[in-house]
Amino acid sequence: MYNAGMTEFRMEPRSQNRTVTIFLMAAVFALGAGAVFFYIRYQDRNPPPSGEGLTVIPGMLRAGDSNFEFYKNRVQIKNVKASLGINFAQNRIAIIEGIIANEGDRKLEALELHIALYDVWDKLSKERIATPLRPGIGLKRPMQPLERRTFTVFIEPIEQFWNPKRLEIEITGLKYH
Repeated sequence: MYNAGMTEFRMEPRSQNRTVTIFLMAAVFALGAGAVFFYIRYQDRNPPPSGEGLTVIPGMLRAGDSNFEFYKNRVQIKNVKASLGINFAQNRIAIIEGIIANEGDRKLEALELHIALYDVWDKLSKERIATPLRPGIGLKRPMQPLERRTFTVFIEPIEQFWNPKRLEIEITGLKYH
């Protein structure tokens, strides 16, 4: 008969340096709290859809003003892409993304866009006035001359036959600093 004998296994408690653990936990907490703070502070909030109230910006130049016509040619909207998304309420939303390029020699403080969406039959589906660049929102700083900045506009609700390949964007308001 085989007798293996009794084997005893012991585990020595590991000595941890509590100071290091507490420091690491405090650092992770501080980073998380900082991230939440900056997310809330610099979150890009879009104005309500057209018809529910427009964002009024004093000093905004509009069509018919000679300065508007001159500076409108110095602001470019580039690489515009439209995609479909679903929000928390399970509604279809259009996500319009692109780049604003300030090709002028002055700081651009505000930009207003008219966005028109079309369906697969080229009928107007939805319109919205959006202000992707405005004072007091986001990073709170105007665009410098020759600066490029991304923008995102959400439009909801979107009909089932919306065509993301067909949209029109027109600059309807500018404010220079």
